[in-house]
Amino acid sequence: MPQPYRYPSLRTGTSQDLLSIVTGAAERSMAREGAVLPRKSEAQRWWLEAPFVALGAVVAGVVERMPAEWALRGLDRALSALAGPAPYPFDAASPVMGRARELARRVEKDAGRAPALLAVVSHPPVLGDLAHLNFQLVRHAVLAARAVRGRPCRPRLVVAIDPFALDTVPLYEEGLYAGVMGRYHLGFDRLAIGRNPISAWLLRRCAWSRMAHRLLALLAGGGEAGLVLAGGVPSTTRILYAVREWAGRQRRKGRCKARAGQSLARLRQSPAFSAFEASGLATAHEPERLAEAYLMGAAAGLMSDGRMPAAAERGSLTEETARAARDCLEAFGFTPEAADSALKELAEEIARETPYRARLFQVLAGRVLARGRPLVFLPIVHHIDGGLSIEEREAWAWMSGNGSRLRAEDASGRSFRGAPDDFAVAFGKENFR
Repeated sequence: MPQPYRYPSLRTGTSQDLLSIVTGAAERSMAREGAVLPRKSEAQRWWLEAPFVALGAVVAGVVERMPAEWALRGLDRALSALAGPAPYPFDAASPVMGRARELARRVEKDAGRAPALLAVVSHPPVLGDLAHLNFQLVRHAVLAARAVRGRPCRPRLVVAIDPFALDTVPLYEEGLYAGVMGRYHLGFDRLAIGRNPISAWLLRRCAWSRMAHRLLALLAGGGEAGLVLAGGVPSTTRILYAVREWAGRQRRKGRCKARAGQSLARLRQSPAFSAFEASGLATAHEPERLAEAYLMGAAAGLMSDGRMPAAAERGSLTEETARAARDCLEAFGFTPEAADSALKELAEEIARETPYRARLFQVLAGRVLARGRPLVFLPIVHHIDGGLSIEEREAWAWMSGNGSRLRAEDASGRSFRGAPDDFAVAFGKENFR
């Protein structure tokens, strides 16, 4: 069997260590499918990656000084070229774009300031015949933001630039892409602490620890951004968001008021958790992170023999994952009845290709909307059944709110009042699978 590429997995004692569970899941899946990725040695990263990162930063600096319309046309052409010959025309004059423009204008008139624009897109497969859709979706995202804004602007893309995200391309392309996207766009490095010193210095602004601040600062200033709502492909995003965020929510809701160390002591009564700690997969140190890591590892299938798809790949709870979830709930102090309800919630979200991302919406409400900046969401999705296509869907606008409650309207006249996490669920169900 071909040996899979091994991603950098330096133990850092930070939240970055949780990503090693995700990369481990990818390695497991590739080994089962016989996929082999390009080999990239540490020496190559010193002598090839860093110079191309620097070159990419120079290119980004040139683009930054171009007129905004030139930069947008150049990005449009580059993304079209990367996507290949398949046509996916964007229609700025379509009815849905017209309604979105009118909604943004109405929000600006009511609030007295321009809204921030956030285009959120779906995530097709990254390999195979459908991979080109990824380039087309982000292309549509920047063109939609420009069409809704109605004037020259510089939409920025939130994209991962770490070795895990760029494992399929040659190292010189990886470095060039990281330099351009990290400087001009909102590129972020989920494996930042594992970089060699030169690349780490060149990409220091892209470290995962700075990503939230960069995105929030852009939106709070009334800018335009595009991001993949799922944050990745289904098999990895279920681990990072559906599973991890579920564990965090349950920990905060748990009836157990004991200290985290006492919850950890309860968790250690589980033989499966003890085996997890002994396996070396428990890279986190804090008790809260250990519970998350345990459940993420179970969903990734890292404690099984690797012959069968894990819960994150299947989109359904395996016996192993359900057991780990119940172990966590018992440690958090849940009654059996409350645990059953929480487990149903996890089963529903893990079945989705795109998790609801409730935490993201909560942060946007607290750090953007609550500070007086309205926000317009532009959902853009791909379709496979019935032929490949890309669709711009009805925009939603957050009109006002205080971080815990918000008032929203969509471009067709519907309204919403409630909590940001409730909006996240409704928005996700309406637009994403």
